[in-house]
Amino acid sequence: MDPFAGGGSIPLEALRLGCETHAVEYNPVAVLILKCTLEYPQKYGRVTRIKERVGMVEVERQANRLVEDVKRWGRWVSEEARKEIGVYYPEDEDGSIPVGYIWARTVPCQNPSCGVEIPLMRQYWLANKDKKKIFLYPYAYGKQVEFKIVGDGYEPMPNDFDPSKGTVSKAFVVCPACGNVIDDKTTRKLFQTGRTGERMIAVVLRKKNSDGKHYRLATERDLEVFRRAEEQLQVKRQKLMEEWGIDPVPDEMVPSPCHDVDRLPMYGMYKWGDVFNSRQKLALITFTEKVRQAYKKMIEEGYDEEYAKAVMSYLGLGVNRLADYNSSLTVWAVAGEFIAHTFGRQALPMVWDYFELNPWSNSTGDWNSAIDWILDVLSHLSQILPVELEEEKG
Repeated sequence: MDPFAGGGSIPLEALRLGCETHAVEYNPVAVLILKCTLEYPQKYGRVTRIKERVGMVEVERQANRLVEDVKRWGRWVSEEARKEIGVYYPEDEDGSIPVGYIWARTVPCQNPSCGVEIPLMRQYWLANKDKKKIFLYPYAYGKQVEFKIVGDGYEPMPNDFDPSKGTVSKAFVVCPACGNVIDDKTTRKLFQTGRTGERMIAVVLRKKNSDGKHYRLATERDLEVFRRAEEQLQVKRQKLMEEWGIDPVPDEMVPSPCHDVDRLPMYGMYKWGDVFNSRQKLALITFTEKVRQAYKKMIEEGYDEEYAKAVMSYLGLGVNRLADYNSSLTVWAVAGEFIAHTFGRQALPMVWDYFELNPWSNSTGDWNSAIDWILDVLSHLSQILPVELEEEKG
């Protein structure tokens, strides 16, 4: 028995060894993890004969019903969400699929004679591999900082530019137009007083049936689509607030002082919902709604309530994984051209330039990836043989 089981690593190993295992926890997040790791696979994850209708004929086959249902309803959630908000992640005219969007937070230059909007970027690399070097090249154009994409397959690389040096380091900001330096205290004050913004810089794309990534600068069309998503968020948020009786966007205050998360309120993110941009919020509350609707449809189809809760729990973990990869605290990992998720470590550091993913990119961090990871683990956990308990005598 583990009376402080947490995520369940000790009881999981005990279960794998065939021991009678008891896990105790009071943290509701840990309890959910324990149920999905230890209880549901043992209770519902056995391979059995299931009946299904193929056309007009009912057939039987052997399958893990729990895995099959998580896969089925995960697909249903994806399709229903895409019907509603897929329009906010449009393909390019050539059929390229957006993997996601690179954003930079912005601050105004404090030099009165300059005043440009400074994009806060740790570095300018888009891809930094042995055989693929691509980066953004900034240049001043009037009162605006503009960009070119240079490198392999794009414009020629300038000889005197180091893409590893961006505009911000440890909250000290250097204006790329005039060279003025903003100190860390002023930078934080700008965030806390709402004098900052954000700007979509570039779009990461892939061709259909290809894993290779290519890049282009954000266009007015990209910005218009995002503005429409912002408008839809307000409509959707109000609708769900009336249905659920709570704000679907987390409105709890970020605890402060708290070393693990104090960077958030330090930079103006006072509520948990502030960690996401508008389209990210729209995506996450829509997927959450579809998971809740999936549970209702399961009950309508005659599913046992407890079993339907088990399936919905895994779908809820899918939303959790999507949130981990779709916040404004993620970064584009240039060495591998993939998204680095929010929880890279225990604390939540400030991220100046972040990556917003497309939930249907069929690439790094999207909904299908989330469900596939869950299915892989669930399939593995279902192989643990059930423990046969002897009846007590005497």
